[in-house]
Amino acid sequence: MRQDKSKRKSEWISASDVGRSEFCPNSVALKYAGAKPSRRAVAAQDRGNLKHEQFNRQISTDKRCYVASYLYGIEDQRTETLRQFRDNTLDYMPGGRILIAVYYRLSPMVIEISKKSSWVDLVLRRIVDRLVLRAEQRGKNHDS
Repeated sequence: MRQDKSKRKSEWISASDVGRSEFCPNSVALKYAGAKPSRRAVAAQDRGNLKHEQFNRQISTDKRCYVASYLYGIEDQRTETLRQFRDNTLDYMPGGRILIAVYYRLSPMVIEISKKSSWVDLVLRRIVDRLVLRAEQRGKNHDS
């Protein structure tokens, strides 16, 4: 049996509508009934959108770099070098984005193991030191 496309489409609710229904349970029903939001509601939505935009701009610089922060400190230049490599190189490569995701998933566990074993800590430090050197060299080559 063939369904009417307009009927199928109306069965779907967007994620935005689901979120709105948390604040106003009748919002979805009102929207699909053709009700228009009040000026006050539109102004509140505009203020909320502005706050979201400001928040997104504030966090657009990703400060996470767990292993380097653990080894060198959050504001250390080596940590910043690795962040720049992540943001300017890895993030533009499909494989790089996968590597970043795997890194964020595994690095807290690696740090915990490193804290418990001086041998692992030493090996980790040597690996990351080499990565920093390569990232610095790559940065210098791009600047030339």
